[in-house]
Amino acid sequence: MSALGDQVGIVTGAGKGIGRAIAEELARAGAGVAVFDVDADAAAAAAEQLQAIGVPARSYVVDVSRSADVDSAFERVHADFGRLDIVVNNAGVSFVGPHIKDVTDDVWDRSIGVMQTGVFNCMRASTRYLLPQRSGSVVSISSIRGFSSNPGRIAYCAAKAAVIMMTKVAAAEWAPYGVRANAIAPGVQRTPMWDADVALGVVDEDRVLRTTPAGRLGEPDEIGKLAVFLCSAEAGFINGACVTIDGALTCVPIDGEVTRPQ
Repeated sequence: MSALGDQVGIVTGAGKGIGRAIAEELARAGAGVAVFDVDADAAAAAAEQLQAIGVPARSYVVDVSRSADVDSAFERVHADFGRLDIVVNNAGVSFVGPHIKDVTDDVWDRSIGVMQTGVFNCMRASTRYLLPQRSGSVVSISSIRGFSSNPGRIAYCAAKAAVIMMTKVAAAEWAPYGVRANAIAPGVQRTPMWDADVALGVVDEDRVLRTTPAGRLGEPDEIGKLAVFLCSAEAGFINGACVTIDGALTCVPIDGEVTRPQ
Protein backbone atom coordinates (compact mmCIF):
# COMPACT_ATOMS: atom_id res chain seq x y z
CA MET A 1 0.00 0.00 0.00
CA SER A 2 1.29 3.48 -0.82
CA ALA A 3 2.40 5.74 2.02
CA LEU A 4 -0.64 8.01 1.83
CA GLY A 5 -3.22 5.53 0.55
CA ASP A 6 -6.19 7.34 -0.95
CA GLN A 7 -5.86 10.49 1.10
CA VAL A 8 -6.46 13.98 -0.30
CA GLY A 9 -4.12 16.89 0.21
CA ILE A 10 -4.12 20.62 -0.47
CA VAL A 11 -0.79 22.23 -1.40
CA THR A 12 -0.64 26.01 -1.57
CA GLY A 13 1.67 27.71 -4.06
CA ALA A 14 1.82 24.39 -5.92
CA GLY A 15 2.06 25.81 -9.43
CA LYS A 16 5.86 25.74 -9.42
CA GLY A 17 9.00 25.38 -7.32
CA ILE A 18 8.88 23.68 -3.94
CA GLY A 19 5.08 23.59 -3.91
CA ARG A 20 4.92 21.74 -7.19
CA ALA A 21 7.56 19.26 -6.03
CA ILE A 22 5.61 18.64 -2.82
CA ALA A 23 2.44 18.08 -4.82
CA GLU A 24 4.25 15.59 -7.06
CA GLU A 25 5.64 13.62 -4.12
CA LEU A 26 2.21 13.49 -2.45
CA ALA A 27 0.80 12.17 -5.71
CA ARG A 28 3.54 9.55 -6.03
CA ALA A 29 2.67 8.45 -2.49
CA GLY A 30 -0.92 7.87 -3.59
CA ALA A 31 -2.70 11.07 -2.49
CA GLY A 32 -5.12 13.06 -4.57
CA VAL A 33 -3.98 16.68 -4.75
CA ALA A 34 -5.73 20.04 -4.83
CA VAL A 35 -3.35 22.57 -6.37
CA PHE A 36 -3.74 26.09 -4.95
CA ASP A 37 -2.00 28.97 -6.72
CA VAL A 38 -2.64 32.58 -7.70
CA ASP A 39 -1.38 31.73 -11.21
CA ALA A 40 -4.23 29.95 -12.98
CA ASP A 41 -2.10 28.64 -15.84
CA ALA A 42 0.62 27.27 -13.55
CA ALA A 43 -1.99 25.63 -11.31
CA ALA A 44 -3.74 23.99 -14.26
CA ALA A 45 -0.47 22.71 -15.70
CA ALA A 46 0.55 21.25 -12.34
CA ALA A 47 -2.81 19.51 -11.92
CA GLU A 48 -2.53 18.01 -15.41
CA GLN A 49 0.93 16.67 -14.61
CA LEU A 50 -0.33 15.13 -11.37
CA GLN A 51 -3.22 13.44 -13.17
CA ALA A 52 -0.65 11.80 -15.43
CA ILE A 53 0.86 10.18 -12.33
CA GLY A 54 -2.49 8.47 -11.88
CA VAL A 55 -4.15 10.32 -9.00
CA PRO A 56 -7.10 12.72 -8.87
CA ALA A 57 -5.91 16.31 -9.12
CA ARG A 58 -7.62 19.66 -9.63
CA SER A 59 -6.47 23.27 -9.73
CA TYR A 60 -7.90 26.18 -7.76
CA VAL A 61 -7.02 29.85 -8.14
CA VAL A 62 -6.52 31.05 -4.58
CA ASP A 63 -4.88 34.04 -2.92
CA VAL A 64 -4.13 32.59 0.52
CA SER A 65 -3.85 36.05 2.05
CA ARG A 66 -7.61 36.45 1.52
CA SER A 67 -9.65 34.44 4.01
CA ALA A 68 -12.73 34.39 1.78
CA ASP A 69 -10.67 32.85 -1.04
CA VAL A 70 -9.30 30.19 1.29
CA ASP A 71 -12.62 29.29 2.90
CA SER A 72 -14.35 28.99 -0.46
CA ALA A 73 -11.56 26.90 -1.95
CA PHE A 74 -11.50 24.48 1.01
CA GLU A 75 -15.25 24.00 0.63
CA ARG A 76 -14.85 23.26 -3.07
CA VAL A 77 -12.03 20.80 -2.45
CA HIS A 78 -14.09 18.87 0.08
CA ALA A 79 -17.04 18.81 -2.30
CA ASP A 80 -14.91 17.82 -5.31
CA PHE A 81 -12.84 15.10 -3.63
CA GLY A 82 -15.21 14.03 -0.87
CA ARG A 83 -12.58 14.30 1.86
CA LEU A 84 -9.54 16.20 3.12
CA ASP A 85 -6.62 14.70 5.03
CA ILE A 86 -3.52 16.83 4.38
CA VAL A 87 -2.77 20.55 4.10
CA VAL A 88 0.68 21.79 3.09
CA ASN A 89 1.15 25.54 3.57
CA ASN A 90 3.84 26.43 1.06
CA ALA A 91 2.81 29.62 -0.74
CA GLY A 92 5.48 32.30 -0.49
CA VAL A 93 6.93 35.47 -1.93
CA SER A 94 10.50 36.77 -1.98
CA PHE A 95 11.64 40.36 -1.55
CA VAL A 96 15.40 40.41 -0.97
CA GLY A 97 17.64 43.39 -0.38
CA PRO A 98 15.97 46.38 1.28
CA HIS A 99 17.01 46.99 4.88
CA ILE A 100 14.37 48.02 7.41
CA LYS A 101 14.66 51.72 6.62
CA ASP A 102 13.76 51.08 2.98
CA VAL A 103 11.06 48.41 3.34
CA THR A 104 7.75 49.63 1.89
CA ASP A 105 4.30 48.99 3.29
CA ASP A 106 3.51 46.97 0.17
CA VAL A 107 6.49 44.62 0.66
CA TRP A 108 5.70 44.15 4.35
CA ASP A 109 1.96 43.64 3.84
CA ARG A 110 2.36 41.20 0.95
CA SER A 111 5.03 39.16 2.73
CA ILE A 112 3.11 38.85 5.97
CA GLY A 113 -0.16 38.44 4.10
CA VAL A 114 0.98 35.42 2.10
CA MET A 115 3.43 33.71 4.44
CA GLN A 116 1.88 34.34 7.85
CA THR A 117 -1.76 35.31 7.44
CA GLY A 118 -2.02 32.83 4.57
CA VAL A 119 -0.81 30.02 6.82
CA PHE A 120 -3.27 31.08 9.52
CA ASN A 121 -6.14 31.21 7.02
CA CYS A 122 -5.41 27.68 5.83
CA MET A 123 -4.86 26.37 9.37
CA ARG A 124 -8.20 27.77 10.46
CA ALA A 125 -10.02 26.44 7.40
CA SER A 126 -8.48 23.00 7.89
CA THR A 127 -9.96 22.68 11.38
CA ARG A 128 -13.48 22.57 9.94
CA TYR A 129 -12.66 19.28 8.24
CA LEU A 130 -9.80 17.65 10.14
CA LEU A 131 -10.93 18.12 13.73
CA PRO A 132 -14.42 16.62 13.31
CA GLN A 133 -12.97 13.54 11.59
CA ARG A 134 -10.24 13.31 14.25
CA SER A 135 -7.44 12.74 11.78
CA GLY A 136 -5.20 14.68 9.44
CA SER A 137 -1.87 16.40 9.07
CA VAL A 138 -0.88 20.00 8.40
CA VAL A 139 2.67 20.75 7.28
CA SER A 140 3.79 24.37 6.96
CA ILE A 141 6.91 25.46 5.12
CA SER A 142 9.00 27.75 7.29
CA SER A 143 12.69 28.41 6.56
CA ILE A 144 16.06 28.47 8.28
CA ARG A 145 15.41 32.21 8.18
CA GLY A 146 12.72 31.60 10.78
CA PHE A 147 15.47 31.17 13.37
CA SER A 148 18.63 32.41 11.61
CA SER A 149 18.40 36.05 10.62
CA ASN A 150 19.17 37.46 7.18
CA PRO A 151 19.70 41.24 6.86
CA GLY A 152 17.59 42.61 4.05
CA ARG A 153 14.74 40.15 4.64
CA ILE A 154 12.95 41.37 7.75
CA ALA A 155 9.45 40.59 6.47
CA TYR A 156 10.44 37.12 5.24
CA CYS A 157 12.25 36.25 8.47
CA ALA A 158 9.37 37.52 10.61
CA ALA A 159 6.79 35.50 8.70
CA LYS A 160 8.84 32.31 8.72
CA ALA A 161 9.52 32.64 12.46
CA ALA A 162 5.78 33.06 13.02
CA VAL A 163 5.10 29.85 11.10
CA ILE A 164 7.21 27.87 13.56
CA MET A 165 5.34 29.18 16.59
CA MET A 166 1.95 28.88 14.88
CA THR A 167 2.79 25.24 14.19
CA LYS A 168 3.55 24.60 17.85
CA VAL A 169 0.31 26.24 18.97
CA ALA A 170 -1.65 24.21 16.42
CA ALA A 171 0.00 20.96 17.50
CA ALA A 172 -0.89 21.55 21.14
CA GLU A 173 -4.50 22.42 20.29
CA TRP A 174 -5.08 19.65 17.75
CA ALA A 175 -3.28 16.66 19.24
CA PRO A 176 -6.27 15.64 21.40
CA TYR A 177 -8.26 15.37 18.14
CA GLY A 178 -5.70 13.13 16.46
CA VAL A 179 -4.57 15.90 14.10
CA ARG A 180 -0.87 16.77 13.72
CA ALA A 181 0.93 19.99 12.79
CA ASN A 182 4.59 20.14 11.80
CA ALA A 183 6.87 22.54 9.97
CA ILE A 184 9.78 22.19 7.57
CA ALA A 185 12.66 24.69 7.56
CA PRO A 186 14.50 24.44 4.23
CA GLY A 187 17.86 25.99 3.59
CA VAL A 188 18.72 27.30 0.14
CA GLN A 189 16.81 25.45 -2.57
CA ARG A 190 17.19 25.36 -6.33
CA THR A 191 13.86 26.97 -7.29
CA PRO A 192 12.66 29.50 -9.87
CA MET A 193 12.44 32.06 -7.05
CA TRP A 194 16.11 31.47 -6.14
CA ASP A 195 17.21 31.61 -9.77
CA ALA A 196 15.38 34.92 -10.21
CA ASP A 197 17.12 36.40 -7.16
CA VAL A 198 20.50 35.20 -8.50
CA ALA A 199 19.75 36.84 -11.86
CA LEU A 200 18.87 40.10 -10.09
CA GLY A 201 22.17 39.96 -8.20
CA VAL A 202 20.53 40.15 -4.77
CA VAL A 203 22.01 36.79 -3.68
CA ASP A 204 25.47 35.31 -4.23
CA GLU A 205 25.11 31.65 -5.15
CA ASP A 206 28.85 30.95 -5.18
CA ARG A 207 29.18 32.24 -1.63
CA VAL A 208 26.21 30.11 -0.48
CA LEU A 209 27.80 27.01 -2.02
CA ARG A 210 31.09 27.76 -0.26
CA THR A 211 29.30 28.26 3.06
CA THR A 212 27.05 25.19 2.94
CA PRO A 213 28.90 22.12 4.27
CA ALA A 214 27.05 19.86 1.82
CA GLY A 215 28.49 21.95 -1.03
CA ARG A 216 25.25 22.17 -2.98
CA LEU A 217 21.78 23.65 -3.01
CA GLY A 218 18.81 21.59 -1.88
CA GLU A 219 16.41 20.11 -4.42
CA PRO A 220 12.65 20.73 -4.14
CA ASP A 221 11.81 17.03 -4.36
CA GLU A 222 13.77 16.51 -1.12
CA ILE A 223 11.31 18.84 0.61
CA GLY A 224 8.47 16.89 -0.99
CA LYS A 225 9.74 13.56 0.30
CA LEU A 226 10.08 15.00 3.81
CA ALA A 227 6.53 16.35 3.63
CA VAL A 228 5.25 12.90 2.61
CA PHE A 229 6.99 11.32 5.59
CA LEU A 230 5.58 13.89 8.02
CA CYS A 231 2.08 13.26 6.68
CA SER A 232 2.42 9.47 6.84
CA ALA A 233 1.53 7.03 9.61
CA GLU A 234 5.26 6.43 10.17
CA ALA A 235 5.46 9.97 11.61
CA GLY A 236 2.39 9.47 13.78
CA PHE A 237 4.08 10.61 17.01
CA ILE A 238 5.85 13.60 15.47
CA ASN A 239 3.81 16.65 16.35
CA GLY A 240 4.82 20.28 16.77
CA ALA A 241 8.25 19.73 15.24
CA CYS A 242 10.19 21.94 12.86
CA VAL A 243 12.52 19.80 10.76
CA THR A 244 15.53 21.57 9.27
CA ILE A 245 16.72 20.43 5.84
CA ASP A 246 19.65 22.62 4.84
CA GLY A 247 22.80 20.59 4.15
CA ALA A 248 24.10 21.61 7.61
CA LEU A 249 24.18 25.31 6.67
CA THR A 250 22.94 26.39 10.11
CA CYS A 251 25.41 24.10 11.88
CA VAL A 252 28.43 26.26 11.11
CA PRO A 253 29.32 29.90 11.85
CA ILE A 254 28.40 32.25 9.04
CA ASP A 255 31.46 33.86 7.45
CA GLY A 256 29.54 37.00 6.61
CA GLU A 257 30.44 40.56 5.76
CA VAL A 258 28.88 43.57 7.43
CA THR A 259 27.83 46.44 5.20
CA ARG A 260 29.29 49.62 6.69
CA PRO A 261 27.57 52.98 6.10
CA GLN A 262 29.59 55.41 4.02
